[in-house]
Amino acid sequence: MLTHTFDNSKPAICAANMSVESLNDRLAEAARYAVLNRLMPVLRHDMSGAMQPVRMLLMVLEKRLQAADPDLQTIAKNVMSISTLSKQASVNCLDALGWIASSQDTRVSLHSGVDEIAALLSMELSCHALTLVNGIEDEAVSAPQTFLRCVFVGALLAFCDQYVQGGILHVTFKPVTTDSDPNGHLHLMMVTDVAVRSNGLPDRVGKYRLIDWADVQAMAESCGVQIARGNRWMTVGLPTP
Repeated sequence: MLTHTFDNSKPAICAANMSVESLNDRLAEAARYAVLNRLMPVLRHDMSGAMQPVRMLLMVLEKRLQAADPDLQTIAKNVMSISTLSKQASVNCLDALGWIASSQDTRVSLHSGVDEIAALLSMELSCHALTLVNGIEDEAVSAPQTFLRCVFVGALLAFCDQYVQGGILHVTFKPVTTDSDPNGHLHLMMVTDVAVRSNGLPDRVGKYRLIDWADVQAMAESCGVQIARGNRWMTVGLPTP
C-alpha cells in the first residue's frame, strides 16, 4: 500500500496571513504569467519564422555541395548569406526572449511601442473582430518597455476577452499633469462597429485563462501607476521616468 507523508515543518502559505503588499505582488505575478501564457504561441511562431530562411538556405547549400562540380563562388555567396541571416535571426530570437525575461528596462517611444504590440497581437485582435488604431502622434513621449509589454498588453487582452462583440479600439496619449497623473496617461476607447461583431471568443482562447480588469489593476499597481475604467474605456497612467 502506498502512503503519503506531508512535511509539516513549514507553515502553508495562506492568503489570510499575508500582508496586502505581498498579496498584491502575487496577484501581479499571476497576471503577468497569464498574459505571457497568451503570448507564447505568437512568440514561438516568431522565433521559428526567424530561423526558417536559414534552414532553407542550408538545404540549398547542402545540395550544391553534393554536386559533381560545385560552384565555389556561388557557395561562398550562400555562406555569406547564411551568416547574415543567422545574425538577424539571433537578434529576432533575443527580442522574442525579451518578452519573457527582459535584461533591462529600457524606455521606448510610446508610438512605436504601441505599433510593435499591435503587430504582435494582430491575430489575437483579428480573432476578436477588434481593430486597434494608434492615435499617439508625439514620438518624443516614451515609456518603459516592460510597462508596455505588461500593463498595456494586459489591457488589450482584457478588451479582447471582456468585450466579445468586437469593434474599433482607439489608443491615444493624454499629456495631463496633475498630482494624481503627473506623467500623462494612455487612453483606450472602444467604439462598437455593428458591421464586425464577433460571434464570441475563439475556441483557442478557451485553452487559456481570460484576462480581466483585476489582472490589469494588479499589474498597474506593481508598476506604480493607476488605472481608471468606465463603459468601454480605460486610462492607464505612465510610470515616472
